[in-house]
Amino acid sequence: MTRFEQYANPARVGRKHGLPVEVRQAVWDLHAAYDRGLRRRGITGWEDVVLLARDALRERPLAGYDAVIVDEAQDLSCAMVSLLHSLVGDRPDGLTLIGDGQQTIFPGGYTLREVGISLAGRGVVLDVNQRNTAEILDFAKQMVAADSFTDIESVDGAGDAVSAVTRNGPAPVVHRGAGRADNDAAMLARLTEVLRLVGTSHGDVGILTATNRQADDVMAVLRAAGVPFVSLKDYGGKPVDAVKVGTVKRAKGLEFKQLLLAHVRERLLADAPASMSEAERERRELERRELYVGKTRARDGLWVGRGS
Repeated sequence: MTRFEQYANPARVGRKHGLPVEVRQAVWDLHAAYDRGLRRRGITGWEDVVLLARDALRERPLAGYDAVIVDEAQDLSCAMVSLLHSLVGDRPDGLTLIGDGQQTIFPGGYTLREVGISLAGRGVVLDVNQRNTAEILDFAKQMVAADSFTDIESVDGAGDAVSAVTRNGPAPVVHRGAGRADNDAAMLARLTEVLRLVGTSHGDVGILTATNRQADDVMAVLRAAGVPFVSLKDYGGKPVDAVKVGTVKRAKGLEFKQLLLAHVRERLLADAPASMSEAERERRELERRELYVGKTRARDGLWVGRGS
């Protein structure tokens, strides 16, 4: 979009809080001012880098690509999908996108129609959960049971559409401590407990948080206890015998045999206040969806430490 007229009317895919035209004008003015500031400084924003790469590929196509396969496609931007599509065009089986609209953890979205890609007769729904146990999935689904969402096929959905789960296991454990020290002690006790399980090593365990600061706090506790760990900021995907620690966003696409969610905000687990505004409710649903994504990183065991 290069003119306000293009932004004034389109649906806000993935967002629920409506914006009247005067608010859209204010948003556009802010965007335009930001864009002018970048140009004055000779700086290119990340989103523009993607568009520049797409335009370069259109001018000089890269040869040799027969297919592009994308996982976690729900968190790509419209421009990113357009770039990837330019590598293979509309050839049969050229572009394969694998995604789950309910696993979206970034606000906003797009539809493939905007990119000029048609999925008519070519979309397949994968509705058998192979990762989680039934107990973990049922527990996680409480976060999104009432939520609606739109996937990249422009299909509206609600809750979690999984129809079958192949495994069972122990029920998730929820701990609500009296304070920070109690929660940290309970986290270490849970870690000790799962490491005693047959076939479970430090490398099979993940500890996830909502923020980087919380992840730093967790690593400080593990360091003081002499527990080997690796930050997901530094994790390159190769097997390592260390507990993996990071934010839910950095854990996208990963899974852990045993997962601990630390410092989970109490307000996300409690019922929504009746007095919330539409914008506040949308923000809360986004945070609860992120928590849902975190819970579904667990394969066999899940522990949740409730914070303030």
